[in-house]
Amino acid sequence: MIEDRERWNKKYLSEKLPEEPSEVVKKFYNLAKKGKALDIAAGTGRNSIFLYEKGFQVDAVDISDVALNILKEKQPEINTIQADLDNFEFPTNNYELVININFLNRNLIPKIKDSLKKDGVLIFETFVLNEEAKTKDFYLRKNELLHLFIDFYVVYYQEFETKRHDGRNALKASLVAIKKC
Repeated sequence: MIEDRERWNKKYLSEKLPEEPSEVVKKFYNLAKKGKALDIAAGTGRNSIFLYEKGFQVDAVDISDVALNILKEKQPEINTIQADLDNFEFPTNNYELVININFLNRNLIPKIKDSLKKDGVLIFETFVLNEEAKTKDFYLRKNELLHLFIDFYVVYYQEFETKRHDGRNALKASLVAIKKC
């Protein structure tokens, strides 16, 4: 955990990262009832702040204390939680909305599902394996995200080519789904 935190702290101190909320979050957040939202691997909070401004009570979880301090400076009303997601206790049946942007830990999928209330909305977008991927563990396979949440009502799914913030080519998958049972 300490090694991961130090690596991410360094990244947040040295890189210019996007500040605008993700397009998929802007497009689909309104499917969720107002209430509690969870931003997984929130970073400096671009999506957390957006959701807070739209009326959600936001829990922003990240391993980087540097990133969460930046978020707290921007919006002190957001509940920041510094935690290694491998050890984070997801509250059960607690959230109207869960977002997971640019992060993948397959072990969290059952916990994410359980943390949503009935009719809760999931917005999930992350990278799909391509030729430029350095390690395969943190990338989805084609259509994998769709299959991981096949037990939800899928509202939107897309795989598309894009550019990373550093200009490299990337392939991403976006999914918006509702927990119906």
